[in-house]
Amino acid sequence: MTYTPRVYEEIVRDLLTTLSGGTVRESLTVPVGEGTIVLPKLRDRPVRRVSHLQGVIQVGVGANTQEIPYKFTATDFELIATDGNKANKDAIRFREEGRRPVPGSTLTVNYYPVQTDPVPLTDLNVGSVARTLLETCGRELALSYLQLEHVYKSAFLESAEGSSLDKVVALVGVNRLPAGHPIVKVTFSRREGVPGQITIPVETPLTDGAGNRYLTLDTLTLEPYDTSREVLAGGKTAGTKLVDPGTLNRLEVSIAGISQVTNAQPARRLSTPETDDELRRRSRNALHGVVRGTVDALKFGLLSIQEVKNVTITEFPNGVPGELKIEVAYGDNSPAVKQLVARRIEELRPAGIRVISSEATRKRVNVRVELTLTGAGFPPATVTEMTSGVEGAIADYLTNLPPGGQARRSKLSTLALKDSRVEDAKVVLLPQGESEMEELTLAAGEIFDVVRPFSFPSPQYADQPGVSPASTAIVSVILPIHLISGVTQIEATEAITLALESHLRTRQPDAPLNVDGLAAAIRDDTRFVLIRSDAIATIEKGGQFQQLTDGVGSYVPAQNETLQKGTVNLDVREGGV
Repeated sequence: MTYTPRVYEEIVRDLLTTLSGGTVRESLTVPVGEGTIVLPKLRDRPVRRVSHLQGVIQVGVGANTQEIPYKFTATDFELIATDGNKANKDAIRFREEGRRPVPGSTLTVNYYPVQTDPVPLTDLNVGSVARTLLETCGRELALSYLQLEHVYKSAFLESAEGSSLDKVVALVGVNRLPAGHPIVKVTFSRREGVPGQITIPVETPLTDGAGNRYLTLDTLTLEPYDTSREVLAGGKTAGTKLVDPGTLNRLEVSIAGISQVTNAQPARRLSTPETDDELRRRSRNALHGVVRGTVDALKFGLLSIQEVKNVTITEFPNGVPGELKIEVAYGDNSPAVKQLVARRIEELRPAGIRVISSEATRKRVNVRVELTLTGAGFPPATVTEMTSGVEGAIADYLTNLPPGGQARRSKLSTLALKDSRVEDAKVVLLPQGESEMEELTLAAGEIFDVVRPFSFPSPQYADQPGVSPASTAIVSVILPIHLISGVTQIEATEAITLALESHLRTRQPDAPLNVDGLAAAIRDDTRFVLIRSDAIATIEKGGQFQQLTDGVGSYVPAQNETLQKGTVNLDVREGGV
């Protein structure tokens, strides 16, 4: 529900029209279609004059098109008689050369019928007694609308202010920090070698050796290129003691990927109470955590159950208001988990809403893995150990794919090649009732039901007679780049090296190496921009060299050939991004 206050000018206009015998705020829907626009007949027809007509028009071209309010004038429309009798004008037609409303939109019209009761007033000019009294009433009504708007906004976290905001956030157990409350800036550091994004939730507790407890005041996210970041923390109570530098260094809850936390500066006390904006930001996550009766509350409440992989919620699934359809993708669909999901839905669903729950479809798939192992042979027990590890890694990957996810050939091969004793691997998916394939995309509301054990044909060996011996080619690159502001050359080199090594491992006779694929593999818009036209890749094998540039040349590896990373030279150009 939204609320839009009526402005003074609109109120006075409608009061004057009503007082002088007119009809106000009649709504008409613009017909859909091309050609001349003729609106439905007016209710109080025949009509003598249209005094006001307002709707929306489209402005802009292409992606910049937008709809804006517009008051139509006599140059845009005319009164017509649909029966041809000019004395019975009963509809509005838009002129071809004038502005035209958006098809399907709603128009608001004020007009004067031909037949009206006598009006006792004779003077509605500005300054007259009747006009002055009417404008006074209009002003009071406009003020009442503005006061109601303030009441409406005071109920929402984003728009409430002052004491109203205090009451809103109190519903989720959050209070404004008063003047004198202790706060301190703390630094979270990433553990060395841990990649990816790390999120520290709001109200993460920290303590010092004396038991003084502080809670972070905002959610903090370390991006893959961040080694450390700072965030404010506030004392658990206003009486919490101020801590000295370097003493707030203990996490009550371990956070994966975080090596240490500390405060470089001593704690201080707020000189003024917490502002509205600061209170909103701190309360937002707390509000999400306790809210009930919304689609987001249902979705996140179900996703917080460990055995639930994904949730899809559809409003009005049968075109009937008051219904929700919830499709749950289970990692573990045991009866106990289903009972827990049912209880959570009952706790979070809106009152009076009928929930239609269903389970995501499970796509049964068998897997065949063809391995080429290093050397000339391994004992059966060793082969069993290797195949068991490969099966576990691939099964976990497929099982954890969300509905609509894609099982990629490169990812499946990479998982098999993690064992250094595996020289080459081909992973084939065999969905039930379908032909075999190396890549497979799930439909919405569908997850994998992986059949185990996998099929492992007798492995081949790289040094076994009849199998071409493994060979190695060295790939060196010269990459001109523009660094993103704040990113060092060392950070860019590390990111490119990791991506390059992973890309080279996936090159095969049917997946050759070229600059186009290499550029896509190492792309990282958060750290650098590659100047592809000047990029060079050089392949060295057996004393021979082959050079690849953007759009020119490709290198096709031989069977069992390994592409090994050589030198990575970054040419950092001036003019960062």
